[in-house]
Amino acid sequence: MITPYLISLLLTSFIIDSTSEEIISPQSTLNQHAQQLNKEQLDEETVDPLKITSGIVTYGIEKETLSYYHCGPLPDNPTLTELVLLHGAAFSKEDWKTSGILNMLCEINNEEDEGNLSITALDLPVKADGIQLSNAFDALSSNNLLSGRAVTIVSPSASGKAIVSLGDMPELLPKILKAWIPVASGAVMGASESTLQSYKVAKIPILAIHGNQDSGGKKVTDKLKSVVNAKGIELSGRHPVYLDSPEEFVQEVMEFLDEEGL
Repeated sequence: MITPYLISLLLTSFIIDSTSEEIISPQSTLNQHAQQLNKEQLDEETVDPLKITSGIVTYGIEKETLSYYHCGPLPDNPTLTELVLLHGAAFSKEDWKTSGILNMLCEINNEEDEGNLSITALDLPVKADGIQLSNAFDALSSNNLLSGRAVTIVSPSASGKAIVSLGDMPELLPKILKAWIPVASGAVMGASESTLQSYKVAKIPILAIHGNQDSGGKKVTDKLKSVVNAKGIELSGRHPVYLDSPEEFVQEVMEFLDEEGL
């Protein structure tokens, strides 16, 4: 995996790449057409792991649309590190891009790291529960954006609801979640100890992050440290601390992935 020195070098020298934008009609026939185009583009032999692509997939019984950003190699490598980024109630997948975090993570796909990091930022609604997250996971896997193997998920604030609800779904938890990085995810405070213990039983490592100006986020971190022996990190910033300290956030995430062999 990438060394802390290389992470630091990348964080101070990353280049914001151009992205490809595509406006998709909400009509179902056009959604299906766009979905097929996305898959065909991803199936090309040569994929630039530094290029950020965008698109949509449909998921669930009601065929809801889910927009995404993605960068990284195709998911046909069994040693691929897959990172999925959710968002808080006041934000969207766009914030991962405008903050520079998505670009920094994509830049880590270089010769030293052998292009082994796949990043997908989603506009999954914060009201989504574990079932809806599972449906989205299956759709992304079917469209060759995810491998179908369990992934590491970052859940800022309200998006933690979907991850916490997986704790009561033992058949889905290990299927979807390989590791969890909650950022002041308030749903943790309403979860029972038995629900949270399910992550420990499933041997899912947790990195809890909060800002030094966010007392509620600190309570989330403290609870996860106490109940499931999570690793806790405090960064400089407010509730959306990943936006206040993006470089430090990326470094902590990458070091966690390295330490856990993810």
